[in-house]
Amino acid sequence: MERYDADQPFDDITVYQIRRQKVRKPRIVRERAWTRHGETLPRPADDFDDRGVVRPDEKPGKLSGTVPVTHLYDRARDDRGLIGIAAVAAGQLQGQYNPPYPDICPSNIYCHGELLDDVQMQQLYPDSKTFVDKKLRRSEPEIINAYRELKLRNNGRVPNKAVLTKFVEDNFSDDPLLEWVPPDFRDNPTIGAYVKDPNYKIWILQLNQIWKGLARKVDEDVKINPDRHSSIYLPNGFFIAGGRFTELYYWDSYWIIRGAILCDMKDSARGIIQNFLYLVHRFGYVPNGSRIYYLMRSQPPLLIQMAASYYTYTDDLEFIRKNIQYLEEEFQFWMNNRTVQVEKAGNIYVMGQYNTHTREPRPESYYQDKTLAIPFPSETDKNELYSRLKTAAETGWDFSTKHYNNDFGQNTGDLSNTDPQNFIYVELNAILQANAVVLAQMFKLLNNSAKFKHYNEIGNRFQIGINALLWNEEEGIWLDYDLTTKSSRKYFYTSNFAPLWTGSYERKLRTYYGKRAMDYLLVNGVINQDGTPKLICIPTSNVNSSQQWDYPNCWPPLQAMVIQGLDRTNYKPAQTVAINLAKSWINTNYVGYITSGTMFEKYSALEVGTTGGGGEYTPQTGFGWTNGIVFELFRRWGHIFRST
Repeated sequence: MERYDADQPFDDITVYQIRRQKVRKPRIVRERAWTRHGETLPRPADDFDDRGVVRPDEKPGKLSGTVPVTHLYDRARDDRGLIGIAAVAAGQLQGQYNPPYPDICPSNIYCHGELLDDVQMQQLYPDSKTFVDKKLRRSEPEIINAYRELKLRNNGRVPNKAVLTKFVEDNFSDDPLLEWVPPDFRDNPTIGAYVKDPNYKIWILQLNQIWKGLARKVDEDVKINPDRHSSIYLPNGFFIAGGRFTELYYWDSYWIIRGAILCDMKDSARGIIQNFLYLVHRFGYVPNGSRIYYLMRSQPPLLIQMAASYYTYTDDLEFIRKNIQYLEEEFQFWMNNRTVQVEKAGNIYVMGQYNTHTREPRPESYYQDKTLAIPFPSETDKNELYSRLKTAAETGWDFSTKHYNNDFGQNTGDLSNTDPQNFIYVELNAILQANAVVLAQMFKLLNNSAKFKHYNEIGNRFQIGINALLWNEEEGIWLDYDLTTKSSRKYFYTSNFAPLWTGSYERKLRTYYGKRAMDYLLVNGVINQDGTPKLICIPTSNVNSSQQWDYPNCWPPLQAMVIQGLDRTNYKPAQTVAINLAKSWINTNYVGYITSGTMFEKYSALEVGTTGGGGEYTPQTGFGWTNGIVFELFRRWGHIFRST
């Protein structure tokens, strides 16, 4: 694995030497279209004709957003003592299909059941997450039987709020994680040396102290009595995101890990990655978060990139050698369970697609989901809505007009129009393409030429699909793809820039893509003609919908995708825009901290230093990924950032 500049945002550990070339348009690569699903990859060359197109007798029928479905609980017998389901269904689905909706998890308290329904619909707590994060004072069957007896004494009716509250208090307790002191924490990390401005230097050291407030460890009782907790046991300490998010989250942790590494906590970062590897070993995939009610759905798959980040900064090849099987297994989960075949111009492409297929509302947002489903006539319709909402949560964007699909195929309507299974998303396919490339390079380092070729081929085929389906020459950017209309969704979302961040494009065209991305920002009112920001930060969309992943909210990971993506093009004007956007983002983070004493989960594009709003919960503070990205930007440009 060749060394890559540690300043770069995404650990593209294959290094290309690029000669300066004139700006020219990209060509759509007409290579072998990827057609198989659920088979060993790559497919033999003789399955294709000399144009790289699937032979006629191999071509599947017409696809209409059909998806593969595989559902995993624990892979055999987990440490909850429950026999898991390895796979409920697998394979490609053609035409109309109504598969069964499995439960989220086996718990009759945390994931489904009358007690969960009664507590959440009575709104005992303002936040539905409060109840499902509690610990059971006695066994689940004992509590369920006691509750049934309570309802019998009340003629089968739900107890009033006071009685129900007392029952919960008698049978449940708060279940906080244990505080944890990172053994490699330093008061004066080397990241401070990259910061020249004295005010910013003080701030950076204050942000470093926040790590101690976010450091947690799972109580050993979760391992001993797993059926009394919604927490999933994790062997190592970790950093929570902050606020209501008091567990390990998947995609948040990519930026948390990179921030921890930049603050010299490489051992802590390795421990967090090992927690994710533990989850893969146990479940075969990484859940959304470390709670049992997050099972059956994941989040943007950044585990491979976490491991690459750790290697980039440590050269710890032995860590890669010991854990490559789990990185490979997690990648295979996405290939087997989160891909769909898409036909365009006679070619078939296998593309990544978020798809969670379970019944009943999200336990942590139970009241909101069930209330939204009231107008839906049948249980099948309601469960379809719940599946779509959980799939939207799997994207990390819960919620946004990005997922809306009204009767006219447009991104307007309300939350009931959420339909992410109908779309191929830019950011997911960019990440999967980059993951394949990184896996290939890891195997090259381990002298496994067969696996190197295997994953390099997968990366190439994802790149072909990205070029053919997601790049839109007219708009000059990558766009999500609608499986029903078989066309690009021509809406501004910051995720459109994800391939710049992951490097999912032909390197010789990086200048071209940098220029087109700048033009796209200009046309959509993000920057001025001179390349300075028109707004305080880059809004998630240009639709003011009241959803939190929309205008005017600015989310840290999306700022990183745009800023760092522009920077890595090596196109000077694009890099200047990146610096301008980074300066403005750092300033709003700094002003917010100075005025409030905290860091926010998201920020407003309209007022300096203020938190974003909207969504299902109140604005949260902490905040793991926000801090991590601040450290990244100071590592890159700390010598030129100045406080005002």
